[in-house]
Amino acid sequence: MAAKIHIQEGTATYRKYRIAMWTCFIISLLLVAFAYVDVGTISIGSNKYNLSLIRLDKAIAFTIAILGLQVVVGYTGQIALGQSFFFGTGAYLSAWLVADHSWPFLMTLLVVIPSCFLIGMILGLPALRIRGLYLALLTFGLAAVFPSIVKLDKLYTYTGGAGGKLTSNYKFVAPSWLPFDKVAEGLQKIPFLGGFFGDGPLSDREESRMWKFILFSIIAAICFWLVSNLIQSRPGRAMRAVRDNETSAATSGINLAATKTLSFGVASALGGVGGVIYVAEIGIASPDDFSSLLAIYLIVGLVVGGVGTLSGALIGGLVYALIPDWASSTQSISFLPQRWLQGPTGSLILGLLLIVLTLFLPGGIVAGWRKVKKRFLQIDSATF
Repeated sequence: MAAKIHIQEGTATYRKYRIAMWTCFIISLLLVAFAYVDVGTISIGSNKYNLSLIRLDKAIAFTIAILGLQVVVGYTGQIALGQSFFFGTGAYLSAWLVADHSWPFLMTLLVVIPSCFLIGMILGLPALRIRGLYLALLTFGLAAVFPSIVKLDKLYTYTGGAGGKLTSNYKFVAPSWLPFDKVAEGLQKIPFLGGFFGDGPLSDREESRMWKFILFSIIAAICFWLVSNLIQSRPGRAMRAVRDNETSAATSGINLAATKTLSFGVASALGGVGGVIYVAEIGIASPDDFSSLLAIYLIVGLVVGGVGTLSGALIGGLVYALIPDWASSTQSISFLPQRWLQGPTGSLILGLLLIVLTLFLPGGIVAGWRKVKKRFLQIDSATF
């Protein structure tokens, strides 16, 4: 079935289409933020699922970490399973600077990004000699040993040991010039829908949550913009060439060593940024939050969203942050016995989702959406 609408890249119509899509996305994001600035629920049948900015902030953290995996796995083709190591490194570095040296959270990015980038470059050197399952095993080993490293007695002053490093004394204070209250009051006056946006002005805690969400969203947008530019640049084209065929890439004059180590460095830096956002939201860097299970879940988010797609990172982050908890909150499904829904169903349903997508949508949710969209809208490549 041919698409009903065709749009040529680079044309005025295409630019208007892009502007309209981004405008709708930003408006939807703000509406969700104001609707769930406090903990809210979504009811489906007899089941109720919690949603709040706290959970969405975690989704942003996971999204940025998965974006890093897109660089090294999706675009460079290296099987790396150690992203939780850098996620935890960024979190602990940030927590140490905030708790012990009174740094603002955002300023810690000036230390976390170059530190994780250099560590990633160094730990990516083995990728020059090994590949495939051996590289996967090596990187997974990093994820497995991280909780033990931060629990070492010699590092207790910096990491807090098994108890973690608290940063809860730091508060995000929204600038007074932001019109949160006016926007909230305007949304509350919308007929039939105003009740979804609360009643009256936002409290100080709600304004703080809204401010954090906006800051974290801006950081995520910058990360996506930078990775998008990287992928379209000469180093990005070299990464994709290495992914498709290393031998051909080397024959074409691409420096395999530089390309691989760069991809590991960028992925590690993004993992560190995700860790900063995560610890800024929950207020503590705890070793149990950065176990090898996190590394597996980030890979699951990568596959579910779509390997080698930037938007797949966003979907993967939302899936990881929402699906396990929502699945555990499901009390009744008409065609399933209730006893099947008791116990740790979150991980079970996430695993089943991964199996189903692998069988029927091997390209992830993004690939499925693109197939549906092509029936109605076709974006034609620019011709020169």
